[in-house]
Amino acid sequence: MIRWLIGGLVVVAVIVLIAALYPSANAPDRGPAQAVGARLPALTLPSLHGAHVDLDRLRGDDVLVNVWATWCGPCRREMPALARLSQAMRPRLVVVAIDQGEDPQVVGAFVKQFGVNFPIYLDPDQRVGTTLHLVGLPSSFFVDRSGTIRDAVDGEMNYDTMREKAQRLIAGG
Repeated sequence: MIRWLIGGLVVVAVIVLIAALYPSANAPDRGPAQAVGARLPALTLPSLHGAHVDLDRLRGDDVLVNVWATWCGPCRREMPALARLSQAMRPRLVVVAIDQGEDPQVVGAFVKQFGVNFPIYLDPDQRVGTTLHLVGLPSSFFVDRSGTIRDAVDGEMNYDTMREKAQRLIAGG
């Protein structure tokens, strides 16, 4: 009798676990994909050099917004590709990176060490991550001229993927 009871409880536990983890067609998207179709949040952030910048200022340009941190291995691997993309697609695409919650001196040393050649903003309170539903770093958002997020990637991208998505953004879809 006890074996049947324990066996039944194990079966119920497995079913509940599968139901909780299995994606459902009715379940909302999780992560950055939730932000696709939404407007880039109108947040004011300090730049690495201290001036405050309103993200609304990016309107009028096609933009790749990368949310990252220096301690993040995939972010570190992705940074040279972002720098290369920034060089190759300037002025058709603006690349910006938003660091999540780190000391400006740490970020500045990283930027100098890796020769980052595009604007770096700081998000000490990690408001961007919350607003854009980040589940990990890096996360990237391809934003059109009107400020609407057209594509989002959770995780590291290689140069070819970035370039393809950026070209699609610039082409208007």
